[in-house]
Amino acid sequence: MERIQPHQFTRQEIDGWPIPKSGLSARVVHCLEQTGVKTVGQLRGWSDQQLLNLTNFGTTSLENVRWFFNWTRRLEGGHAELANARVWLREFLNTQEIFVIEQRYGLADPLFRPHMKRRTLQEIARMRIRVTRERVRQIEESAIAALRSNLARAVAESQEIYWADSILSGSCVVTAAELGKWADDPMLGGYQPWGVLLLMSETLERITFRYDYFSILPGHVLNHVEKQILQILDAAREPIPFEKILASVSDELSFLNGQRPRLVTVLLDHHPEISGTVDRRYFLPLVGAPLVIADILRDRQEPVHFHELTRLYNERMQPHSRKGTGYILRILNLMPEAQRVSRAVYQLKD
Repeated sequence: MERIQPHQFTRQEIDGWPIPKSGLSARVVHCLEQTGVKTVGQLRGWSDQQLLNLTNFGTTSLENVRWFFNWTRRLEGGHAELANARVWLREFLNTQEIFVIEQRYGLADPLFRPHMKRRTLQEIARMRIRVTRERVRQIEESAIAALRSNLARAVAESQEIYWADSILSGSCVVTAAELGKWADDPMLGGYQPWGVLLLMSETLERITFRYDYFSILPGHVLNHVEKQILQILDAAREPIPFEKILASVSDELSFLNGQRPRLVTVLLDHHPEISGTVDRRYFLPLVGAPLVIADILRDRQEPVHFHELTRLYNERMQPHSRKGTGYILRILNLMPEAQRVSRAVYQLKD
């Protein structure tokens, strides 16, 4: 795939932006809608005094309009870059919104934790005096809407392309764990890379979040390839070698050229419904796990305690596919060819 090229914004394009999605403040949007102003181009013809004559339109609203057109001029001239993600938030959000977004996405977390969970709305509410969960939800909703506005997305484009190109260099995909290498990148502004990419995946267009990895491939492309892989594994009824799976989806990913093996590896190793062995064979758990367990019992040629069976099973599996004793016991109880010979000890039937 080729490197992503920035979009050149023109006056005509910006003038066509609908007022509600433009990036102007909620008060300004409300006042303009009351007067029938629907696009940025229509607003451009209004003088400062005409705006100030509108009901509930004061000097703060006028400053917001001036701020907006200052940014559109920079966009038209190709000079709208911001230094980093932290500056982007401070340009488009208020103090409350920044706090909620930082906490919700773990942006300001002091430690890199690739699999961290988002703080809940209730947890964030407890961090503020006299703030309810519902109020936190409203603040988050307002912040996300602001970051999804046409202006905020346009201004963030250079940062979005920077991260998309970084992902492209890793074969169109980067896992959450691999983001640790990006933690000191100045484009983060001191924020955590996982949170920044997650926020951009939910507010911009070029980055897709999937399970615990990020890709520059659209979600519908990933969905299609995953569906095809799942169909192959389900039809096979046995563990399938990686090379066979790769060959089966190569036509769908022909545009990736030499990047296909890396992408397919990530798709397989991070899909919650797919298990993989250390020798890179993949299967659906309810289909392949009984076969792996049967192989272990057959190799041992003697009864095996299910705790030991769990250890032997996990030795054959990749880290993401390892299971606990409860899972192995459930599979054993579903296997007609397995029998319990004494308490917690199993073997294959003769």
